[in-house]
Amino acid sequence: MYNNKKVCVIIPCYRVKDRIETVINNIDLKIVDKIFVIDDNCPEKTGQYLKKKVKNKKIEIIILNKNLGVGGATKHGFSKALQQDYNFLFKIDGDGQHDPSQILEFLETLERTNSNFCKGSRFMDQNEIKKIPLIRYFGNIILTKITEKNTNIKNLTDAVNGYLVVKSSILKKINFTKISNNFFFEEDLLFHLSYHNINLCEVPIKAIYFEKSNLNPIKVIIPFLINHIKNYINKNYDS
Repeated sequence: MYNNKKVCVIIPCYRVKDRIETVINNIDLKIVDKIFVIDDNCPEKTGQYLKKKVKNKKIEIIILNKNLGVGGATKHGFSKALQQDYNFLFKIDGDGQHDPSQILEFLETLERTNSNFCKGSRFMDQNEIKKIPLIRYFGNIILTKITEKNTNIKNLTDAVNGYLVVKSSILKKINFTKISNNFFFEEDLLFHLSYHNINLCEVPIKAIYFEKSNLNPIKVIIPFLINHIKNYINKNYDS
């Protein structure tokens, strides 16, 4: 509970069996009222593994019958959280790239700035920027600039980052079925929220990577650009 408001954390899981316990154990359950762990039909059977290990009633393990993608799994968690009237909805990754000890900092920043959406950024600290693999760095810069253009969000520095918290009051206004189920989810979420007076703030986070980047610009960045073009066309058509 934070300032008498209910806090929920959604963790989409796919091939993170070796790290997910550490992530969960680092979440302060004095602040967080509920954790939804969404096993996205993981071949490692992460959900079944956690059900044997985790006994806290605040932690609910949900195993999906089919793989929905990181966006689809997160939306499933969002829907559950909204149905249960949580006020602040976090999304963090299950692989340990997001430090759960910053949850309170996110909430405090959200409230201090009177924002309804708070996003982690690896681009607010020069020392963290240096840790970002070069291809990810340039890809992120390009995608963030395009997201700024499509959403009219001026203070955005790390559009693709998946560490975020959103207030239920604005999340309720969007149609989840229109938001991407894949890795484009973070940018697509911002796009759809931009129709509803989104007020965004950012929190500096660490750039954590466990292995060299295998990012293929043709397979990842190019499809993202195509999706951004579609969003740009749709927004101009709607206006």
